[in-house]
Amino acid sequence: MVMRLTGEEAAHTDAGRSYVGMLDTSAGREMAEHVAAQWPHARVHFVLRKWQLWTWMNAASVNAPAVGRQVVVLGAGWSATGIDWAHHCADAHVWEVDLHHQADKEALVRGLFPLVAGRMRMIEADLSSLGMVLSGLRAGGWRADRPTLWVAEGVAYYLAPDRFAALLRAALTFHPANRAVVEFGLAHHLLREDVRTRTAAYHGYLAAQIGLAALQTVDPSDFCLRSGAIPLSWADPSSMELARNGRTLTFKSPEDSGMRMAVLGPA
Repeated sequence: MVMRLTGEEAAHTDAGRSYVGMLDTSAGREMAEHVAAQWPHARVHFVLRKWQLWTWMNAASVNAPAVGRQVVVLGAGWSATGIDWAHHCADAHVWEVDLHHQADKEALVRGLFPLVAGRMRMIEADLSSLGMVLSGLRAGGWRADRPTLWVAEGVAYYLAPDRFAALLRAALTFHPANRAVVEFGLAHHLLREDVRTRTAAYHGYLAAQIGLAALQTVDPSDFCLRSGAIPLSWADPSSMELARNGRTLTFKSPEDSGMRMAVLGPA
């Protein structure tokens, strides 16, 4: 659904766009059409979060080049993020982790980009099992003693907050230079009433489609305490629009949306 809604803007390099063009998004057509009709701001959310992820990944790599040479994408799914990064940084190695589709994705990437595929590993693991994730990464050649940039786009919605906090705590503990770029939904008690209602309806629809009781939301202060992370940068859709377009178009203030993004570092 996300790939269908964002189209070419789901990727940032020519290789990423070529990859996206090869995907069959027909399975998400009906869901994407419904979401676009009921929540027209959803597509803008997706495009902005992908732009913000890329902006922060670039900034982390420029400020500390070693951090961008090991990139772990959690909950990668069919996203083009890892492919984009492998093409963007010729000396980077990328590990993508998710519960489903990674073997099929690896086969597709090897067929499309054989040279880059040699620096990518797709790992099938349950993100709620920290041990499974870490053993899969280590078996795939990831080095815990080297700086790593961790990317968690949308993962917070599907993991229980304590599991997500444990995952990020581990990610940021291994090396003092490690960084995590994350996206999450604010806890309902922090939202304006109209945004709370709209978000609950949207999350309820998505949860029903994928068989979950509900999508998770996060209180940032509580999460940072539980994960041992320090927030280094924050963004909301209005600030992303302003940075990207020079003006706000869909979101006039941070209170207009429950979506937030952050760069986290170890305490």
